Parts: sequence; C-alpha cells; structure tokens
Amino acid sequence: MPTVLIIGAGLNTGKAAAETFSAAGYQVAVASRTQKLDSKYRYYAFDASKPETVPTLFEKVTTDLGAPSVVIYITAAGHVSPPENPFDTELDGFQKGLNINTISPYYAAREAVKSFEKLGPSGLGPSGGSFLFVGNGLNTTAIPGFMTFAVQKGATAHMIQNLALVEYDGKPYKFYYLDERHADGSYVTTDLSGAGHAAEFIKLAKDSKQGPWDYTFVSGKGYEKFPYVEVMAWNP
Repeated sequence: MPTVLIIGAGLNTGKAAAETFSAAGYQVAVASRTQKLDSKYRYYAFDASKPETVPTLFEKVTTDLGAPSVVIYITAAGHVSPPENPFDTELDGFQKGLNINTISPYYAAREAVKSFEKLGPSGLGPSGGSFLFVGNGLNTTAIPGFMTFAVQKGATAHMIQNLALVEYDGKPYKFYYLDERHADGSYVTTDLSGAGHAAEFIKLAKDSKQGPWDYTFVSGKGYEKFPYVEVMAWNP
C-alpha cells in the first residue's frame, strides 16, 4: 500500500485529506503538534517551527509505514501587521514564521524527493511522487498588512516553481503550490474548504503528469487560471 504523509493535519483540510487518501487505499501518516484526528491514522508529534526535526519525522514514517509517495504540507503561520507599521514583527517572530512557512517546507520537499528516489519507479507506480503545498495568493499579489507572510509563502512558491519546472523536469515527481479561490478569483482566507483541497490533492497525486505548479482552484470545480492582480485591498 502507498503511504501519504500529511504535515499539519488539523480538523479541516488535514482531516479531509486523511479520509480521502485512506478511502483510496493509502496508509495515512499525520503529523502535528497535538493529535487531532482519529487514532486509526498513524500519528507523529511534530512542530514545524523546528525544521531540524523534519528528517527524523520522515525516518519514523518510513520505518513504520514505508517511504511516502505523497507528502502534503498544510501547516502555516500567518501574521497581520497594522497598516502604519509593516515592520512590527520582531526577529524571533519573523524567524518562527520563516521556519514554519519556508524552511520546514524546504526540508520536507528535500526529504520527499529522497523518499521518491528510495521507492524508485516500481515503488512509486504510474502516478509517481507528489509534494503538495497549501499556499495562497500572496506569492503574486501585495495585500496590506501581509508583507512578512508574503515573503515566507512567496519563497516557498519559488521553490515549488523551480522543483516543478527545472530541477526535476523529466522525473516522475510532481510539485504543487495550491491556492484556493472563490469563483470570482478573490482569495479564500478563513473559509478554506477542507473537502475541496482533499479532492484536488488526490486528483493531483493520481495524475502521472505535472500540471500548472501554481495551482489556483475553485472548490468543486478544480483548476482555474485567473487574471494577474498586483495589488488587492484587504477585506477581512
């Protein structure tokens, strides 16, 4: 049975992903600071603010369930600054956000590729390996108050872009930066659809070919390419 590792498995997107992949015949490993999901999923305590622990997480999952062919990174840490002070975040806060949104994803992607290489073509099967990162629109659009979050998420978006288009082009590995939108193209913020993400996760994992790495989608409809927007007002 193939293995999926879900990093940041909470009660919305993580739960939906675990249920979806379990139903599709995957062994499911879930990682988070505290156990939130049903005990039928193999749980691993993990704090994304400590990127140095990522390799150990993968080692444990590989020993227990086998090397994962699908890795889903959901964990995020956002910060909103007041309009008059975009530099309100002190170094320790910025570093923690960087660890969660950028550095841990870097190590997770690195360990995912090691897992893909360990499995090889026969272990990966026709679907290949997949690294799926839950992003947002901050990699392309400036929104007041979100500069630090944009820097951190944007860096990971560029990593995904390079992995998908250059570094592993021609390999059976896929890399995606998922960005859920409303039907009008506006950003989904606090009302993320767990079921919508899970449906895209399993679809992308089963597709043997790399699709658009910057994967903007509407829940229930799938991928949609929206016009580029450079600046957008924040409407909480």
